[in-house]
Amino acid sequence: MAAGKLIASGESDISLVGITEYGKTTVRIRANSCNSCLDFVVSDETLDRYNEVIVASGWKLDNYLRNPVFQNSHQYGDIIYTIGRALITEVRTMQGRQVLFQRVEFATDANPIAKIAYNLYKGKFLNAVSVGFIPVQWEMGEPGDQFARRYTEQELLEVSAVGIPANPNALALGLKAGALSKQQIRDLAALLHYALRPRKPFDPQRRVTAKYLRLLKLAACVRELLKRI
Repeated sequence: MAAGKLIASGESDISLVGITEYGKTTVRIRANSCNSCLDFVVSDETLDRYNEVIVASGWKLDNYLRNPVFQNSHQYGDIIYTIGRALITEVRTMQGRQVLFQRVEFATDANPIAKIAYNLYKGKFLNAVSVGFIPVQWEMGEPGDQFARRYTEQELLEVSAVGIPANPNALALGLKAGALSKQQIRDLAALLHYALRPRKPFDPQRRVTAKYLRLLKLAACVRELLKRI
């Protein structure tokens, strides 16, 4: 897992970790002039701790650009998991190296989870994203090479925020530091109540999935947090 940096409004750099589904990447985040946008360097050519390298020029973006949603933790079962969209997704040169760059607009006016996600990122309580891709072409390292595998062509599937808002400590710290408001926590509680409602009237049975259990855990965390405020 490669280390990256967070850059926000001219403040000093702080360390962070980026994650991908098929390998670990460097992530860099910064604020910009858009009130609800953040810029991410979601992948570069840094050797990760699995000794893998993703060549930036190999990214295939056409399919992703048709629907460039930004999800919460790779979840797709409900529209509440869509917390933003990528306004820009492109390979560009930054500081003399090629990277995969994104500008993400968070849906802060439409989704309470997106508002919390944006504030937690901007407040530096959370600072990782996760990239899913399909390897198309790669080469294996030879004895003496630094890398074990180098991806030379890969198709971007999606990019997700991670740890949002399933990290209770991050929510509590964000609230304490002023990055989140009490009303945002209440809005999240209302959204979770809606998401966990019975799908059919008088139907006590509901299929228990991992996503459903995560929502239950988060709802319990939010209820406990509401008792303190």
